[in-house]
Amino acid sequence: MSAAQADRPELARMLQERGEEVLLLQARLIEQERLARLGGLVAGFAHEVSTPVGVAVTAASGLEEFARELQGKLNSERPTRQELQALAGKLLQAAQFANTHLQRASDLLCNFRTLAEDCSHLQVQAVDLPDYLRRLVRAHAPALKNAQVQVDISGPEHVPAVMAVGLLAQLVSILLLNAVSHAFEGRRERRIAIHLQAEGERLCLQLRDNGRGLAPAQRAHVFEPFYTGQRGSGGRGLGLNIVMNLCQRLGGSVRLDEAPGPGLGFIIDLPLNSPALS
Repeated sequence: MSAAQADRPELARMLQERGEEVLLLQARLIEQERLARLGGLVAGFAHEVSTPVGVAVTAASGLEEFARELQGKLNSERPTRQELQALAGKLLQAAQFANTHLQRASDLLCNFRTLAEDCSHLQVQAVDLPDYLRRLVRAHAPALKNAQVQVDISGPEHVPAVMAVGLLAQLVSILLLNAVSHAFEGRRERRIAIHLQAEGERLCLQLRDNGRGLAPAQRAHVFEPFYTGQRGSGGRGLGLNIVMNLCQRLGGSVRLDEAPGPGLGFIIDLPLNSPALS
């Protein structure tokens, strides 16, 4: 047996080890990418929720001040009906102001909690997709508002489905944040259109922005791992590869929308009734 033949098992072992190391590294990078996106959402959420909470605190301080004023008048003199009515009006206005902004903060918390819980729990469950997508978009309101992006959802009023909504939440989140980060440079009008339609036992989900789009050479590689047209900007080029893998885990597929029009579009095909995840 020649020396080259004797070395083959060792080379095969080394290649297998290197392949396993590459797969492990890719898995770690994908998890880092997911955590980085979640960190960006958390930062935007914290900034957005601080505004209504701060306004509510100010209104609560006003309530305390008006209550002390009322107490002082009742203790020290005989207040007139007009004075009591004026203070009651101030108390009511401050209470309404606090309630409005606390409700806003509560809605933000509820929407963000929905996204966070669904992304971490991947059980298959029944869901009405149009309602779920609206709540998912509201959970991204801080990032969308900061980038001045409007999202329009169209399609049937109800589309019942049974699927792992956590995977759906992750892939829609990636597509929304990708568009926010990369699609609209130099654009004044910034829109993302989401259209969903049930076709038999399948769901067709279309998402398209009206941004700058991609060159043909880039379009051919968008779903490849580590491919990015944003070298030097911090992107790892994993976002759309993760989307493709999430679609496959849901029993579906994703492709670029080749229809003429501005921006970049995606067509996602998924089963309406997904099997339990392994």
